[in-house]
Amino acid sequence: MEFLLKLGLSNQDIEEIKNHNDEAVLKNVVLNQENVKQIVNYFREIGVSEEAIKDLFVLQIGMFHRTKEEIESVFDEYELESIIKSLNYDVNTVDLIEFS
Repeated sequence: MEFLLKLGLSNQDIEEIKNHNDEAVLKNVVLNQENVKQIVNYFREIGVSEEAIKDLFVLQIGMFHRTKEEIESVFDEYELESIIKSLNYDVNTVDLIEFS
């Protein structure tokens, strides 16, 4: 999980992520570091806040099991500004997004 430090998360953030998620889920994130980096960079590009990105890792880590292309495709189907606003307010709104 140390690669998350290079993405701007702190050691404290990483501990929180570890405390809230199953070991198998965390291993999947580590095994797919490049994909995770692409998703984080995409979120930053579209305006998702740093706090929301951290909260996604803690509360909705499954988002990082998708590919950047999957996320982009689904986000393109919605009003992007509304999604960003919703995620920045409460990352659990991601549950309302329908991924196929």
